[in-house]
Amino acid sequence: MSSLDASFPYADFLDAFEEAIYWHIAWYSRGIRHLIFINSPGDDLVGKDAHLHCRLGRFLSRFPTPPGCAEMVEQINQLHEQMHALMREALLERREGNTLVEETYAEIEEMQSLFFSAMHSLFRKVMENHCLTLAHQQLKAQAAT
Repeated sequence: MSSLDASFPYADFLDAFEEAIYWHIAWYSRGIRHLIFINSPGDDLVGKDAHLHCRLGRFLSRFPTPPGCAEMVEQINQLHEQMHALMREALLERREGNTLVEETYAEIEEMQSLFFSAMHSLFRKVMENHCLTLAHQQLKAQAAT
């Protein structure tokens, strides 16, 4: 229980994180659509600092880190930045009329898998901590009666 903090807003974190994950999926889908159809993507897809301005990036920078999860959040931040960089590079190549090789798509797919695995691990850890905190509070309340 040492990494738990009853004052941390676990439920708020989980709600906001879940929404941020949804918006990341939408961002990823738009990026892939632009790669397939060779449309002109906006700055939210190709800006050098787009990872800081997307909804997931804003969530990660503004919401407090859950107790005991600093390493996981740092890993997600790094993977998130790498994901944006890969997508940006591919979209810029495509914009210039270059054909992307299969390895480029495979690299984006692999990064997305690693990224989602890390986000899933954080979500599970925070959910576990939230449940343990609630159980601890309930036991404490029962002991007081």
